[in-house]
Amino acid sequence: MFLVGLISWWYGRGWTQQWKQIAGRFAATIEFFSIGQLTATLFSPFRQISAGGGDGSFGGAVRAFADQMISRCIGAFVRFCTILIGVVAIILQALYELVIMVAWWFVPLLPIIGAIMMAIGWVPIWM
Repeated sequence: MFLVGLISWWYGRGWTQQWKQIAGRFAATIEFFSIGQLTATLFSPFRQISAGGGDGSFGGAVRAFADQMISRCIGAFVRFCTILIGVVAIILQALYELVIMVAWWFVPLLPIIGAIMMAIGWVPIWM
């Protein structure tokens, strides 16, 4: 009875709980990198304190425009690098979670496999 309950939990509720935990970890990673928000504000100025013309002359307006363009280029570069790192982190996390979920299916079989290997006398090469 105990073994049946354990197996039914492992391949039933335990499996769904693992998927919920994975979804929570993905949500936390996506929230951490804020990929959607970074994409929406990709070409917004980056930490621009002020780029006003100040004196109202043509030179001041050109200087303000150049300051804004430089700020937008720096912002786009920083945001693009952050998005790229976030995507790589999500891909690596997906691969890790895939390994965990595949291993989840085979962990209950490991004692059976070990007993069979012990019965046939198999010993690892390093021993």
